[in-house]
Amino acid sequence: MKEKKSVAGGFLTEETAARLVASELGVEIVQEDFHFKEIPIGDLVSGLNNVTVTGRVLVAFPTQTYNRVDETEGQFARLLIADKTGALRILLWNDMTELVKNGKLKQGQIVRVLHGYVREARDGDLELHVGHRGEIQINPSDVKENNYPETSTFATKIGKITAKQKKANVLGTVHAISTVTVFQRRDGTAGKVQRITLEDTTGQITVVFWNEEVEALDGLQVGERLEIINAKVKERIDGRLELHVENRTYVERLPPLEEEVANIANLTEEGGPVTVEGVVRTKPDKREVTTSKAEKVSVTSFELDDGSGKIWVSAWRKHAETAEQLVVGKRVRIKNVYVRKGFGGNFEITTRAASKIEVFSQ
Repeated sequence: MKEKKSVAGGFLTEETAARLVASELGVEIVQEDFHFKEIPIGDLVSGLNNVTVTGRVLVAFPTQTYNRVDETEGQFARLLIADKTGALRILLWNDMTELVKNGKLKQGQIVRVLHGYVREARDGDLELHVGHRGEIQINPSDVKENNYPETSTFATKIGKITAKQKKANVLGTVHAISTVTVFQRRDGTAGKVQRITLEDTTGQITVVFWNEEVEALDGLQVGERLEIINAKVKERIDGRLELHVENRTYVERLPPLEEEVANIANLTEEGGPVTVEGVVRTKPDKREVTTSKAEKVSVTSFELDDGSGKIWVSAWRKHAETAEQLVVGKRVRIKNVYVRKGFGGNFEITTRAASKIEVFSQ
């Protein structure tokens, strides 16, 4: 047990090390005779048998089929669960998949998985397999839900994603959508690829969808919110990062955020998106500027006043045309804009592609 703990850098608990040694010696530990506590996900190692873990369901993937050696058809389903120490893939086999097919297992639930066995997958990640001896308890009564972080807390801010990460979960707003590209595979069949740009308050990243996953983008529009779980992180030749959506990636379109109008006086930090509403106080000034990429674009600036304070608005590209038509004294609502520091360190509002300027009739 000491050797196992030493090799693992001291991160294994006594119980986890004991299970690993027992597994290698071929000793089956019977739960009724010798009780182990549940193992934190971060303590799991390949080779452990009769394992019990508890976590929150991040995603339940649809059931899939496979062909057994005897040519009969079997079924399996994947879950991704997490606790405070990490995330773990769960593979449910055959009869255990009924929980997914009948909709009893859902995102956000707390589940306790009993009598599973840990294996290392081809990509190097650990998986917990649950067969006919396994058991799953949904929202067990003796578990405190607040001990398990909400699903949204497992999302990484786009600006914090690094090349060292294998996988990433993100929440963001669609900034741009490319057209579908059709290419020819080596075997002569046709494949598809489509890219979108996803953004949050910390930055933007390209998300690449391949083949069947492209169908998930059908009807997608700029400004929609997406939750992407278990996407693969790849570094391009130029050093920029991309997220790639594959068959073990979960993509969900999120409902629009409840609209809440922010007070201008409270806009004291960079970020967004936010919605503001107020009266145009200065005549809009439209001009042409050259970006850092040598691109010439239009921008219209004006001052907005909501009674709590005043702030300058910079409306870019297509929004510059709309803003140019505004008149002093008109009340407007500007949705999905971002706050940043402008000249002199003063905060200002800037539009993005998904922003919207609405003019009140009265």
